[in-house]
Amino acid sequence: MTRTVRLVAAPVLSVLLLSACGGAPLRAGAAATVGDTRITTTALQQVVDRGLADPQAQQQLGADRAAFQRQVLSRMITGDLLATAAAEKGVSVSPGEVDARLAEFASQLGGQKQLETQAAQSGIAAKDLRGFVHDLTLNDKLGDALVAGQTVPPAQLQALYQQNIAMFDQVVARHILLKTAAEAQQVLATVRKDPSQFAAIAKARSLDEGSKARGGELDPAGRGAYVPQFENALFSAKPGQYGVVQTQFGFHVYNLLERRTTTLAQATPQLRRQALQAPREAAITALLQQTARKEQVRVSPRFGRFDTKTVTVVDSAAKGPGVVSSPAAVGGAATPGAVPVDPQQGAQQGADGSVPQQAPQQAPQQAPQEVPQEQAPATPAS
Repeated sequence: MTRTVRLVAAPVLSVLLLSACGGAPLRAGAAATVGDTRITTTALQQVVDRGLADPQAQQQLGADRAAFQRQVLSRMITGDLLATAAAEKGVSVSPGEVDARLAEFASQLGGQKQLETQAAQSGIAAKDLRGFVHDLTLNDKLGDALVAGQTVPPAQLQALYQQNIAMFDQVVARHILLKTAAEAQQVLATVRKDPSQFAAIAKARSLDEGSKARGGELDPAGRGAYVPQFENALFSAKPGQYGVVQTQFGFHVYNLLERRTTTLAQATPQLRRQALQAPREAAITALLQQTARKEQVRVSPRFGRFDTKTVTVVDSAAKGPGVVSSPAAVGGAATPGAVPVDPQQGAQQGADGSVPQQAPQQAPQQAPQEVPQEQAPATPAS
């Protein structure tokens, strides 16, 4: 519900080639340099090791450790370039803004633990999550500044708002799935009388294996996430309300915990970013290209070559007009994707080893595990 974004060190090369521009070689122990900033081999390997510590990340990304290593190094380089470019434009983010963005992601995913779990599965360890979100927030603010003079028609903002209404109007609920109406009515009476019993009853009696271990709690969800009968009951209820709704799997005793609504005015900054995505990306790309040329990024050949068009570290075997032998000073720049720009999707490794393009992915909003997408007519909620 994305900065953001942004290992046991092996022997280092002793002397590296001079840059194409005649600059000094990289010192031993440096994976890359961005201007006067040195990214050490040890720091790189530590981030890579942390990123692959999660079993799912290891399975998905660890099979090609070299590619993941290039991805991480690209992210670190681009983070430095972004910081330099933003500072020159007078753009910065405060710790409070990063805290707010982290809280936003945690809220969308159902809590801090869920956020950290999903980030870890995407190759971003909890220790690196704040830096990842810092970069995402800084990237967004820089992009906003670069396109501040461009207008988006109100009708377009309204249309985008409606298209994404599931993000801006959500319910948070819990439920207990039971076999019969009699059981449901008995449990309903119990939890209405003593709400503190809800979680215990869910763990003991709910037929929904997907939520019973959490006391029946469900992830935040918008319309379209649940089956119609269950969805209608929740979106018709008031926070704190209890009721019963039937599906073909049984009877759900539900409790609406919270209704989360984001107004059009509140969503406008996000909608503007969506509407102006192409010019934002073009503006950020141009600025990062300029910054990369000035900072003369160099990468140790041990880790690959530097792509001057995308400002990503690619396989040394890669060929093409945008690829130069490292540690040459770059003549190109990072694509906007080099720094996460969309909070709704998770960091993923590109086929060419490019850096993650998104903030930690929002968990899919699903109906209770036992509730199908088609079901029998619902009974009126109590």
